[in-house]
Amino acid sequence: MTTSLFQPITLDGLTFPNRIAVAPMCQYSAEDGSASDWHLYHWMNLAMSGAGMVTVEMTDVERRGRISH
Repeated sequence: MTTSLFQPITLDGLTFPNRIAVAPMCQYSAEDGSASDWHLYHWMNLAMSGAGMVTVEMTDVERRGRISH
């Protein structure tokens, strides 16, 4: 049995190095609804983990749309 998990994949012209994806995780750390240096550091660590794709968590400029206040 062969696996494609570690093989590149191209979707709509964008090539990912493998088929491992990190799902968005809500960290409840946005003070004003926008991404901070903390988010950047967190996403960089996830990207360096070897995953082919990292999906970032929700941030929102409209207060009513935020999940953290």
